[in-house]
Amino acid sequence: MGLLDKVKDVAGKAADQAKHGLAVGKEKIEDTKLKKQIEELLQEIGELVVMSRRGEAPADADAQIDSKVAKVAELEAAIAANDVKAAGASEAAPTEAASAGD
Repeated sequence: MGLLDKVKDVAGKAADQAKHGLAVGKEKIEDTKLKKQIEELLQEIGELVVMSRRGEAPADADAQIDSKVAKVAELEAAIAANDVKAAGASEAAPTEAASAGD
């Protein structure tokens, strides 16, 4: 393998790692957005509970709370899925980096 071939190979691997880093960054941004949605839902649930304790809650407060709790669970599952994808991708990246030095 000539020097030019090695340079192309290393450059290709570096580009792959940059793409991987970008994908992980996007997943972290997505996780941050999902966590913000969770915080907002938890705030709304808390407000409904307080209103309920005061006797000021709407008639469908329990249904609203159940719906919001289900949505929180969905968002948490999405975050967990992103974490699994990121962990799997992170484990693959060092292998690529190690082979770049060959």
